[in-house]
Amino acid sequence: MAQSQHERKAETRARLLAAAATLFAEQGVDAVSVDAVAEAAGRTSGAVYSHFGSKQGLLLALLDSWKDSVLTVLLAEVAVTESPLGQLTAVWENVAGTDDAEAGSWSLLEQELSLRAARDSEVAEVLRTRNLEARRFSARQLAGWAAAAGAAPVADPDELAILVKALLTGLAMQRRLEPGSVGDDLAVRGLAALLGMPDHDPVPDRPKRSTRSRPAASAVSAASAASAVTALPLSAPSSVDSIP
Repeated sequence: MAQSQHERKAETRARLLAAAATLFAEQGVDAVSVDAVAEAAGRTSGAVYSHFGSKQGLLLALLDSWKDSVLTVLLAEVAVTESPLGQLTAVWENVAGTDDAEAGSWSLLEQELSLRAARDSEVAEVLRTRNLEARRFSARQLAGWAAAAGAAPVADPDELAILVKALLTGLAMQRRLEPGSVGDDLAVRGLAALLGMPDHDPVPDRPKRSTRSRPAASAVSAASAASAVTALPLSAPSSVDSIP
């Protein structure tokens, strides 16, 4: 059966995201050209510009698709976890990628984009706007989760959103550089301290998750944050702005 125009566009977008995910992770953003992404996807460079506007736009779309996929998995895992510490463990595992070599790769791409923003004022402006929206979203979710869990965070919601993201991304990068330096218990205790939760209880044992397929080659899910904790480490879904 012949594909519709919408289906062809969706397939092209998925192919481009999959190719970009592989190339960016293997070689770094600066080392990969638009032509290389298009060739790996079996498409033309014009398709990249048509769908994403620029290479940075492609990177932003890739980050958002990965985060949406992580959020979907986290929704399911938190739903079956009763204790607050168990929920924090689910958050950390999905950010750090403890069971999947590909999980957590989005943090590397975040770093790549941040480095680019440090050198390019136009990129920096787009990133600031995107991050501000994400912080506002996370602050609302953190406030609701803290109230529901009876926690006493160390800062107000806006500041807490900054601290939580910094802790999670920093620990994930530290673990990538020195795998043995950041244990799960340390990461969860750090989160518990920021959120003003007791840390005397041991981190609960959680069954190992099966290896998940990253979303680059699949459609982006439209999961919503039904429970406040599910959005804890993640940015709000946002539109992809075209930046040079």
